[in-house]
Amino acid sequence: MKHQFEFVQDNQGLHQLGGDIPFNFKIPENEFLGGFQYLGFINNMDIAFNWLLFPLHLICPIFTDFEYLFLDYENPMAPRLIHPLNTAEISTAYNELTKDSYIIYNEKNFSLKSFKGINGDNEFEVVAIAGKPSWTQSSKAPTCPKSQKKMKFVCQLMSNGPLKAKEKNVTGHNDYYEELFTNLNFWCDGDLKVFFEPTSKVACYFIQNT
Repeated sequence: MKHQFEFVQDNQGLHQLGGDIPFNFKIPENEFLGGFQYLGFINNMDIAFNWLLFPLHLICPIFTDFEYLFLDYENPMAPRLIHPLNTAEISTAYNELTKDSYIIYNEKNFSLKSFKGINGDNEFEVVAIAGKPSWTQSSKAPTCPKSQKKMKFVCQLMSNGPLKAKEKNVTGHNDYYEELFTNLNFWCDGDLKVFFEPTSKVACYFIQNT
């Protein structure tokens, strides 16, 4: 059984959540409402992630109703969107969003520590986990559309923690929606799971919530 890890805030940590899009990183062309949000990177210099071929920059259109998102990282600094390709047709629950909306989150560094799992006492305190996922719905790992191989779990980001918007051009129409645009969350109270297939260099993102 794989060991589970928790991301803990550490100014010297190898991993980053949030932050500005790196100047040499290119977001794929898309028409998602709200666009892609930059969520930081997972550093392959950490022994727990030495199976990754490069630091994995995390991007996802977290305000849209996509089912699964696949990105090809053949060029790690310019991933290519594989699925979905009908980005203009993907809906959102937020009427305030346009294709030009953006939210940039503050930057925090993290390291890993051993973790016994999410439970009723810590579920609202955990920022992110690695090693093995904590499933809330289907427990089936995705299959890479390029290699047809089962994908490996990278990390799971939760809808709580220290990441707040430092810059945005969208405002919620009431306090509830403004809070959703201000605090990093995944469909209000869900989590974002990230998988990767190292031979094809394809990543998969999907959100689960209760």
